[in-house]
Amino acid sequence: MGELQIATLYSITLGVLPKALRSWRQTHPDVGIRLFEHRHTDELIEAMNAGEADLAVGPEPAGWTGVTRTLGTEELVVVVAADDPAAVGEDIALKDLADRAWVHYTPGHGLADVLDIACAQAGFEPRVAVRTEQTAAAPALAAAGLGPALVPDNILPKDFDGHILHPQPRVHRTLTAYTRGEPDPLAAAFIDVLVWSSRAAGTRS
Repeated sequence: MGELQIATLYSITLGVLPKALRSWRQTHPDVGIRLFEHRHTDELIEAMNAGEADLAVGPEPAGWTGVTRTLGTEELVVVVAADDPAAVGEDIALKDLADRAWVHYTPGHGLADVLDIACAQAGFEPRVAVRTEQTAAAPALAAAGLGPALVPDNILPKDFDGHILHPQPRVHRTLTAYTRGEPDPLAAAFIDVLVWSSRAAGTRS
């Protein structure tokens, strides 16, 4: 018996964690899980510094002095409606979407920064068609025709009815599990499950 406390981001609860938690429950059915979900990496790091959880799962934390273990590289993709003019082929240059209004994220959401930085590197500032607080809403809004969205590829269901494009240059972030000090045996065991499930899911390591 016991409880494992995990701090993470909303998008990671959707993408990386479900497979790992399913495997964990099969081997540790008596251990409860409590998730503390945050919008931004900075909030996640601050919460971990304050002792919120046993471990964190999120993008690589800059300047972290505790223990960090790399899980792999999370790819982000561009989603558009199936009938969108850009829905051709598998790749797209982000600069080719410079004149479009985007499905964006609310200020303070970590993926808002990711999109803004990717577009800036491509030479433009994204115009906003709609902003959403919910990571899961972004691909649905894009598939409905409101504009392109940049989303982690691992949050998209297999039967997703939008069109998926791989941005050029590619957009990605390194995902890690980290703790303030040496993880206790329960946290260390869960990190091992995370590493295995990330590799099984095809996350680049």
